[in-house]
Amino acid sequence: MSTRARAGSVDLPLLYRLFDLSPDDDLRFLVRRARATREALVQLVFSVAERAGHRLGTGSADELRRARTRADGYRRLHTAISAAHTVRVLKGPAIAQHYPEGVLRPTGDLDLVVSGERELWSVVRVVLDHQAVDTIDYSVVDGDHRHMMATLSWAPLDPLLDRDAKIDVGTAAYFGDGEVLPVRSRPPADEVLTSLLAIAEEKFQRAFHAVDALDVIVLSQVGPDSVAAAEATVREFRLAPEVTELLAHAGRCAPLGPFEELRRRLEPAAEQERERRSAATRETAPTTRVRYGMELRRAQRPDWRRAVEHHAGGDTLMLTPVGDYLLVESELVAPDRYEAALAALPHLPEGPR
Repeated sequence: MSTRARAGSVDLPLLYRLFDLSPDDDLRFLVRRARATREALVQLVFSVAERAGHRLGTGSADELRRARTRADGYRRLHTAISAAHTVRVLKGPAIAQHYPEGVLRPTGDLDLVVSGERELWSVVRVVLDHQAVDTIDYSVVDGDHRHMMATLSWAPLDPLLDRDAKIDVGTAAYFGDGEVLPVRSRPPADEVLTSLLAIAEEKFQRAFHAVDALDVIVLSQVGPDSVAAAEATVREFRLAPEVTELLAHAGRCAPLGPFEELRRRLEPAAEQERERRSAATRETAPTTRVRYGMELRRAQRPDWRRAVEHHAGGDTLMLTPVGDYLLVESELVAPDRYEAALAALPHLPEGPR
């Protein structure tokens, strides 16, 4: 990850503006507004308040402690993985390193991008060597090329209050919208731009929220390597509508430096991309098929380097280095279909490797 200077703008006045509160409002109002917006966002508020000299109570101090322990755990895993593999980090710790010293960016999970399937399974093994996990989810995205995602999760320090810890390891950086945008596997070389595009692509799943605005404000103080190169890359990745909306969302709370120029330069591209999407037809849109792996059983195959696909009774079964899965396209699966897949496993050849 980059070693550029940290930003210094994440303070209580910014948070009050972000949540449309008066700077004269009691800090408790800010805490409640942050928690109502996104549960983990309150951890950032606690860290900013502590940095500003506010004394935290036992509950808030412990919540902040758990969040920092979680972030430290992700950093240790990333260090262990990076010792043997070249991986790219999307958002999360890649952005957190630019926050002011002592300010905790809420980190739900760790998103890693690898070069291909062999490296994906090798990285998964590193995680398993360093962390006991509860679940290993697996999904396959088929389009012009096949891409895979493995998600490993485990219980947090306080399972009743906190979300599970999670690491996503994928062979693509940006998976598109499943309709008109294709999968784009390789992130750009500029790490700031890589994170900006990852935040922008979140728009396909949800509306932009306060953490997105804060991330953009922090990244704007680091800046892309080149605004002109950033504009060209956003055009290439076809995310101009999402990037311009994201920058406008963040710009309502703070000046964005070079990102202001980037937003202005991207406005024509955003309109062109919207028109392009509207004109897309079934024949011209990329064909992307997403299937999720329903775990049938765990496995330990340390000498395997890839998954093996089998077909049984009209279903697709994937035997992977860490477990066997029934590929499905929705969460609801008939019990007899699941039982039939389980019954088929003993009869499947496990090669080739």
